Amino acid sequence: MKNLRVGIIGCGSRGRGHMQILSEFEDVDLVAVCDPVENARNNAGDAFYISKRYDSIEALLDSEELDAIFIATPAHLNGEAALPCLERGINTLLEKPPGMRVEETINLRDTAKKTGAKGMVGWNRRFHPIITQAKQMVKDRGDVTQLVGEFHKSITRLAQWGRFPEILMDNMFLETPIHALDTLRAIAESDVQEVHSVVKRTISEYKDVHAALILFENGCVAQLIANYTTDARLERYEIHGRNISAYLEGVSQGTVYCDGTQHKLIEPGSGGTVEQNRYFLDCIKSDTPVSLPAANLDEAVKTMELAGRILESIDK
Repeated sequence: MKNLRVGIIGCGSRGRGHMQILSEFEDVDLVAVCDPVENARNNAGDAFYISKRYDSIEALLDSEELDAIFIATPAHLNGEAALPCLERGINTLLEKPPGMRVEETINLRDTAKKTGAKGMVGWNRRFHPIITQAKQMVKDRGDVTQLVGEFHKSITRLAQWGRFPEILMDNMFLETPIHALDTLRAIAESDVQEVHSVVKRTISEYKDVHAALILFENGCVAQLIANYTTDARLERYEIHGRNISAYLEGVSQGTVYCDGTQHKLIEPGSGGTVEQNRYFLDCIKSDTPVSLPAANLDEAVKTMELAGRILESIDK
């Protein structure tokens, strides 16, 4: 089978991260990059020997025949960038969030269904080796009973950097902690029954405290904490089941407690993006639907709906 022709939209750090991974797949040809910033697209093109370089998505789509596109634009533009690709029936993996509102994600899903394009969101924790191993160890003994997900950053530092527009600064929950929220959904493997949440602006003019208690239809209970009043980045998870608990820190290491013993989990060098990208490309090659454990656009709508329910509780 011929190599897959792949384009990249967005030549910042995330886009270049995808380029690095894709350049190492023998069945992929990176044929084009797109970014409105000339230096960004030229630097990326030079680094990965990609000669076709475009300053607009329309120019890219009009000029290239592609098997897949990877979207790695600034977070608030992901949905906007993905829509014309899906409208043309091009298989699209977009970074999170898949839009800033659930309606935007629904539109992406519905568009993909009309054109037959495969759509997938880059919630790579669904493929993270430590998380998937710990989840399986717990599920081998029975149902997951309780979950904890945390993702923290500093809103003060982000404001000082001045890199993000106001719409994103006041919704940073969708930029990073959405990873933790989607991970809880993926581990629970159930639809949501109840949500109780508190969202506040405390030390800044932006939403910086998020706490949610989520009850899933299968009885699993999850606690989400997303704090931006801290001074450092932290991500961690707990997975509890039948006489077993996993504590995942970083997420670069973990400890599973069961049968009176401790099992150490060490991250093998991948955060899940390599496995995620490989899965998406294999779906294209085999012409099979994007399904679990991946976040297809149906899954994306569910995660965004849950995020919306949490954010509705903002203490105005």
